[in-house]
Amino acid sequence: MEKYIYAIYEKEYNLIEAVRTYRFAPTSIIISINLLKKMTEIVAVIPARGGSKSIPRKNIIHLSGKPLVFYSIKAGLESQYISEVFVSTEDSEIAYISASFGAKIIDRPTELADDNTSTFDVIKHAEKVLHSPDVIVVLQPTSPLRSAKEIDEAIELLDPKTDAVIGVCETKQYRWTKHGSFAYPRFSNRLPRHQMQKEYYENGAIYITRSVTYRNNDFILGMGIPSKGNIKLYKMSAKFGIDIDTKMDLKLTEFIMQSENTL
Repeated sequence: MEKYIYAIYEKEYNLIEAVRTYRFAPTSIIISINLLKKMTEIVAVIPARGGSKSIPRKNIIHLSGKPLVFYSIKAGLESQYISEVFVSTEDSEIAYISASFGAKIIDRPTELADDNTSTFDVIKHAEKVLHSPDVIVVLQPTSPLRSAKEIDEAIELLDPKTDAVIGVCETKQYRWTKHGSFAYPRFSNRLPRHQMQKEYYENGAIYITRSVTYRNNDFILGMGIPSKGNIKLYKMSAKFGIDIDTKMDLKLTEFIMQSENTL
């Protein structure tokens, strides 16, 4: 246990390992662990602008009786590692609704709320407003099925050697590329699915990045994913691949919620 007590003086020590140990540790190190947790500030930022082309007012459209943004706020607030949940918005109604559910509001400039604004720029603005917290967890409101459990498991992957963690889903597909009028396979031979190489796609549910990425203006890959660094993937089940963009996505998500009784 001595190394965990000593760890409160180590700036780059893995917070999560200490917390894991605490779950099975005697009460004598409670104070040390609490101090250690305070050394790493982890905040959640939910980007939720007022405009949406696919579904008007999408971020506050009702899903199973609650505004869409509610589910990401709830998940962030229930995380054992996230200290505060912020909603970045330029919209007064979204701000009012988000605050009523316990989120703090970042007043986003209108120039960062148009169709061409990148999420990187939105989070970079939030990072400055929040005076560079150690770690920023981006929770997009269009992924309402993601819960505190998934968030915490992803955060636990962020050790000192890891720069970012991304929520992903596994896929095995035969992909094609179109050039002009014709299409060409992106695979050389048709293998049985169990023999295909695993690939992963971002599901939009969780992005965890250290603030230094935003301070360094590393925006090549977007979403706070550093172009040079060590990235870990947090594998999630297929249902978390639903990124609400259509009314059909809403219906499917509501069906899953009702079937799992997660309302």
